[in-house]
Amino acid sequence: MAAFHAIGAQDGAFPVARILHIRAHASAPRLRFGAEVSMLINKGTASVAGRGLREREHSMGERFTLPVLPLRDTVVYPGVAVPISAGRPGTVEAVQEALDGDRRMFAVAQRENVDDPLPEYLYNVGTVVRIIQTHRVRGGVQLLVQGEGRAQALTYHEEGQSMLQAVLLEMVHQEPQNPNDPAFQALDRELRDRAAELGTRRGVPAEALNQLIQGVDDPGPFADLVAFYLELETANKQELLEMLDDEARMRACLVAVERELARIDAQEDIQAKVQSELGERQREMLLREQLKAIQKELGDGEDRDDLEEMRERIEELRLSEEQRSEVDRELRRLERTSPQSAEYQVIRTFLEWVTELPWNERAEEKIDLERATKILEEDHHGLEDVKDRILEFLAVRKLHLARLNGVDAEETEADAEI
Repeated sequence: MAAFHAIGAQDGAFPVARILHIRAHASAPRLRFGAEVSMLINKGTASVAGRGLREREHSMGERFTLPVLPLRDTVVYPGVAVPISAGRPGTVEAVQEALDGDRRMFAVAQRENVDDPLPEYLYNVGTVVRIIQTHRVRGGVQLLVQGEGRAQALTYHEEGQSMLQAVLLEMVHQEPQNPNDPAFQALDRELRDRAAELGTRRGVPAEALNQLIQGVDDPGPFADLVAFYLELETANKQELLEMLDDEARMRACLVAVERELARIDAQEDIQAKVQSELGERQREMLLREQLKAIQKELGDGEDRDDLEEMRERIEELRLSEEQRSEVDRELRRLERTSPQSAEYQVIRTFLEWVTELPWNERAEEKIDLERATKILEEDHHGLEDVKDRILEFLAVRKLHLARLNGVDAEETEADAEI
């Protein structure tokens, strides 16, 4: 208890909730691995957990009853201190029941995030916890609880006004048959090293991390500590809690740590690529702004504004990959060419012609031979052979379309003869 008060409690305030900003009804959000404050709490309350375990002398098969502390989005492990905010009426009643007794509760995770934790929404395996400190707040109570040991709920039943109680059976973790086995010691060492690496990658100070890792000598409790700080879904954390075999739990924690490290590696790689891409784009934008300033000094600013407008028009075109590559190449040539050059106007005319074409737009084809004849006679003097050839082409085209559409062939041929 002295270790906890040394953390910084002042004027009866609840330091853990203030530092960690825990806000949930009878729940605690996932904490990042190796949070420095929680490290000090877990280290300082180890003696309290030991005392609680010594006080409990339940043998296998002996049943006992405790008030239930339902948790949302978190799983409490033996040996771990957790700050909790309780606000639901049934939970507050259960806390008061524990405070009036031996201060022990059965902390169990909910299967679903519901406000009314009925027995069917609770897991069967949880952790017996002891209330270390409480602080009454508006709308509920804030707790600091210490996990003592695993237990299985045989039945849940309602007591009092709205709280739940559970008939429990103690669950004892299975230690390895030969703790001195080189393979088991190698597993323990690897889990500690990888957990330390994960804590370092998350920015935990090295001194605090070393104190936490060296403060838990037993492999099984250390695996529980690692499991608590891992960023896993509630169902996955519950699976780790239900593993009684220390070696199996250590292997599962090691796999989870490796996955977390791989995720961090991938995330850092993605961030590096994004930063590199943003750097190239920012450099290009800076150079373009400098180019605009230079062109403005040279009196070319108006022409460059036209280029930006043309660029936007080209980007709106629905072109194939090959077409866009060619158009972009010509646009880059135009940007590098001086407006006073003769080639500048040739490239510009080409690009303007490209932007005016109806790309991927189709209109219904309608051939009017009389109108075509009239246009040819009005706009073109002479060239009779050429005009006749054009009309012949249009007539054949019209006849072909009519046959495809099922129009009367005789009507179409008569029209074509005109």
